Amino acid sequence: MKRFHYVYSVIGLLVLFIAFLMYQMPSIPAWGTVKLTDVMMIVGGLLFIVPIYVDSLRRKGNDGAPNRWVWATLPLVGMAVVCVGILIPNSIGFLALFPLADVFYLVGCLLILPVFVYPPFDLNREELEEEIEEMEERMGA
Repeated sequence: MKRFHYVYSVIGLLVLFIAFLMYQMPSIPAWGTVKLTDVMMIVGGLLFIVPIYVDSLRRKGNDGAPNRWVWATLPLVGMAVVCVGILIPNSIGFLALFPLADVFYLVGCLLILPVFVYPPFDLNREELEEEIEEMEERMGA
């Protein structure tokens, strides 16, 4: 990941942390059911995950990972689902068991997981480079 991507991710984490600290404050500005902390969570979360997503796409593209559309599309859909889940009021229920927002969070996070998972049955370039270095050391010794 490039250095400026780290800066964006760290800024996103700081925004998320500030939103966490402000969450229970009684005088948070609100626009209908959307509060300032909701907007901060969306902005901070996207600032955090988008650079990691872009780096993941680049790495998987360089390594020729199969089913590129899966690795590229599912996390984007997951990010959108989580954002919608943040904007939905917690008072709306799902099957009278859970808040609908929690279902959106769960589904969205599951869809974001391909960012962090490497395709199964595929060799990672770093693993190949380590094996080549080990073989060169054995051959040279």
